[in-house]
Amino acid sequence: METGLEPARRIQDDLVRRLRLVMMKYITVLRISIANNLAYIMEVFFRALLLIVLVFVLTQLWKTTFALRGARTLSGFTIADMIWYLVAAETVAMSLPSLTRRIDQEVRSGQLAYLLGRPCSYVLYNFAHYLGERLVRLTMNAIVGAVLALLMAGPPHFTWQGLLVWPLVTLLALCIDFVFHFSIGLLAFWSEETQSFSLIFSRLTLVLGGVLAPLEIFPEPLRSIAQALPFSAILYGPARTLVHFEADRLPGLLLQQGLTLAVGCVILLAIYRIAVRRVNINGG
Repeated sequence: METGLEPARRIQDDLVRRLRLVMMKYITVLRISIANNLAYIMEVFFRALLLIVLVFVLTQLWKTTFALRGARTLSGFTIADMIWYLVAAETVAMSLPSLTRRIDQEVRSGQLAYLLGRPCSYVLYNFAHYLGERLVRLTMNAIVGAVLALLMAGPPHFTWQGLLVWPLVTLLALCIDFVFHFSIGLLAFWSEETQSFSLIFSRLTLVLGGVLAPLEIFPEPLRSIAQALPFSAILYGPARTLVHFEADRLPGLLLQQGLTLAVGCVILLAIYRIAVRRVNINGG
């Protein structure tokens, strides 16, 4: 004889099983994306070599700046800290795959209508695919960048707290990047070309996101404006957390990343719902 708790337990077990199946679906997409990129690992490696050129050029500029000022530190950063910061920021910045272009092509070619018919979320499918590709690129960039930084600046002075928190804040930064670039790709429903929007967003992220220099070095009021904008949550926040971890700054960074991600998700879902209404699954 069944008790009153048994039907509730069966419902709960059924929900857990369905959730596990859904999660496994996207984890499989993630694993396939990683495997596909590992199959062309030499291409990923040669792409990562560009990081050496960029970091080397920026390092020479900052060495000249330190020498002209006759200072050992600038806003709390030594030249070694600056090199490791540049590597950390460029590692994330240069791992971005061509997400916007792919979404743009799927929309304009009509392939989106076919993809929407799959038994999975179009957004989550692309997120899993994007995350797998970006993790491979991020790992390769980190290896190449770390070797370069060791040769140019010596061992880093990271704290164990920074090393522990960095994967979390970096993952949130990757999610924020996906949300906004995916939204830009969906603008192909209304625009002939979305690469101009992607270029503007990428350049704003590079300049105001702190990839060229820590935001502490920016003059006021540009510093305060840049720190308040969402771009700093993508590059500056993770890079500074790794190089100069400060416990009192972490809650503010997590709050900024959480709010930015939430607002970005609302924008993405709004654009996506409007865009899907314009699609005729039957090919009309």
